[in-house]
Amino acid sequence: MSLTYGQVSALTSRYILPKVVDGVYNSSAAIARHNQKKKLIGGGRLLEFPVISSKPGQGGFFTDMDTLNTNRTDNITNSSFSWKQLYEPIRVSRLELLQNSGKEQIVNLLTAKGEIAQTQIKENLSLGLFSDGTAATGTGSANQLTGYQAAISTTSTYGGIAVADMAEWAAKRRRGSSAGTAEAFTLGRLMALEGDCTEGVNSPTVFYCRQVVYNEIWGSFQPYQRLTSTAMAKLGFESVLEFNGKPVIVDSHMYTVTSNHALLAINENFSFLVVHKDEDMRKESIEKLETTASNLDKIFWAGNLCCNNRRFQGILEDISVAA
Repeated sequence: MSLTYGQVSALTSRYILPKVVDGVYNSSAAIARHNQKKKLIGGGRLLEFPVISSKPGQGGFFTDMDTLNTNRTDNITNSSFSWKQLYEPIRVSRLELLQNSGKEQIVNLLTAKGEIAQTQIKENLSLGLFSDGTAATGTGSANQLTGYQAAISTTSTYGGIAVADMAEWAAKRRRGSSAGTAEAFTLGRLMALEGDCTEGVNSPTVFYCRQVVYNEIWGSFQPYQRLTSTAMAKLGFESVLEFNGKPVIVDSHMYTVTSNHALLAINENFSFLVVHKDEDMRKESIEKLETTASNLDKIFWAGNLCCNNRRFQGILEDISVAA
């Protein structure tokens, strides 16, 4: 006896959806870290975060009965980001139900469909994370996340703030001695980038690169210096290299710059996923579609990648890698 659409939907909610959600957020090191540090909010037309500029204040040293300046210090502005929405369907036809009679067979079918949905959501989120938010990168859609490629740009407007209006807010960029020409990776180059992105207690908390760049970093370490991240191991990712106590994470979605490879330095205290608390992998079911003999479940997500201080983010470009 085959199950009804209602029973299939119940099975999806009970057995499949939790695995899809866990699988999406734990399927890559980058997404796992972002999920761990994501901010859940309840709404708003835009995602807005205050930005403090380094403009001088109105106070200062004085002596005795000097007249004091009491004008307001106007050094706070807002960065704002649009909501981005993501969905993935899980569709089961009446014929598939008939062909997979019985609870066990249906669960196997739904598990397979759930794994496909999980892969697609993970891929779209990962591509969005490292995109510039336009149709030219990532998923090829202007509706995708406003990713790191936008946050790291040293020339483009980001969060509604132009670099020309707040130059001190721009991300840091390290290139080769001849810009655009690949140079050998050295730990000194990485150290210089980390230094650029550091001020006081604020410094990069994670590095992202492709496997070929990771190989160069690994080869630069002496055997006794090869330390792996215990924090990443707790998330299920073993043998993740650390540099100055910060994990170096491989992600194939990391982009190249002017045909050369690059490495991102990210401070997660100022760069994070913001997700709507009511749309964090929400599941919606439509039974018995009018035009087809099928049942449709959809998974929805809404949020964006937001950075409220580009100053502590950076990129090392022009890295040559082994063929």
